[in-house]
Amino acid sequence: MNTKPQLLAIIPAHNEEQGIAKTIEDLLNQSLGILILIVCDNCTDNTVPIVKEFERRYKSVKLMETVNNKTKKAGAINQAIKAIGNYPLDAILLMDADTQIDRKAVEESWNTLSSDPTLAAICSKAGVLPYKGKNPFEWILYYLQRLEYSLFDSQRVETLRSIKVVHGMSALHRWSAILEVGGFDDNNLVEDYDLTIRYKEAGYNVTVNLEMKAWTEVPVRLKSWWKQRLRWNRGGVDTLKKHGWNNVTRNYILQHYVMSIITIIQWFFLIMFVIMIFQGNLLMHGFVLIVTLLSLLSSLYRLKYLEKRGVVDYVFRLLLLPEMVYGFLQSLNQFHAYYNFFLNKKQSW
Repeated sequence: MNTKPQLLAIIPAHNEEQGIAKTIEDLLNQSLGILILIVCDNCTDNTVPIVKEFERRYKSVKLMETVNNKTKKAGAINQAIKAIGNYPLDAILLMDADTQIDRKAVEESWNTLSSDPTLAAICSKAGVLPYKGKNPFEWILYYLQRLEYSLFDSQRVETLRSIKVVHGMSALHRWSAILEVGGFDDNNLVEDYDLTIRYKEAGYNVTVNLEMKAWTEVPVRLKSWWKQRLRWNRGGVDTLKKHGWNNVTRNYILQHYVMSIITIIQWFFLIMFVIMIFQGNLLMHGFVLIVTLLSLLSSLYRLKYLEKRGVVDYVFRLLLLPEMVYGFLQSLNQFHAYYNFFLNKKQSW
């Protein structure tokens, strides 16, 4: 006879008064019951009073406030793990406070985790919440990220048993596994990437369940987007330096060298593509055209991972140039991260 699993959601929250209620409600409405711990981290808005009201109304909701935490999300989660102590748990759901999840997300992730003892964690499908503004430039950046996040999901499917990152927006972690590897690294800019590597080094597998659906907000201003990606890229390089060359990291390290070469080639093709468009002789360059068409076909195929696909999504992909320019910005950001890394410049959140 199956017994009900002991599951706990840990939600670190820093000044999340705008969305924390919706996040808690999503967890309260799960098809598989889960306890909820909101870890308020140095909040100066109304997040704490909102959570206290939920705590008063629901026995499954608890509030915790961090003490002298200076290491952001990772530090808040580690304080929660320490506070839980020896409480008998099967798994913990780690989720960002601005993430929304489907009603069956917890059940889907638990079904996957409980079916295989070699799995340390399962992350959700990476969805993007709708853009509600009216700025055309923000709208374009939003749509490019919407397409990008679907590519992330397709890449996870292609590496199903050993995904690169158990992302932090929503993931279920085996309690015994996260204790075994010692929780999060407080001083890591990309704590989810570092934790994923440590799971693999300990002999665990990690995966994604696309039926575990979750949605998050994305930065729609270029400055915010640049800062977020610089943190991701610099944090990734720092993490590989920390772990060094081993059976888990060697492919990731080699990928950085290979992708640097590919990026330079892509820049060349982007420049050639733009030149040919302005010259009006695109069809005369057969090789470039073939490469472009193959890339387009691959991109169109990957749209199957995008929820609620619409005409705009296909138009963006068929136009090619918006995503090419976006890719150029991504590569510039990556090389900026390399530059900061080699000069040992401090990277902030």
